[in-house]
Amino acid sequence: MSLERVTITIPSETLEAVRSAAEREGLSVSAWLSRAAEHAAKIEAGLASAEEAMAHLPPPTPEEQAWVDAVMEDATRPAYSDEYSAHSAHSDDRARGVA
Repeated sequence: MSLERVTITIPSETLEAVRSAAEREGLSVSAWLSRAAEHAAKIEAGLASAEEAMAHLPPPTPEEQAWVDAVMEDATRPAYSDEYSAHSAHSDDRARGVA
């Protein structure tokens, strides 16, 4: 793999977050940003492929859409309804020796 030097401009707050994350992971800022950019590019390529594939399919039936909506609601629902419940459950886990 060949490497190229580039100059980028990003918000100061973002750069500080990147520096902190890179330090925690034992990476240089350049290596951390390179990995993040590669990850984002793969996600974008996957989304583009999915959009292309979906363009060849008919729209979902109302039943299919209802199923997708239910699955997505389930998948994105927080595990706990509020901060107190999450904190209490985590404290209970620690008391039982669960990390």
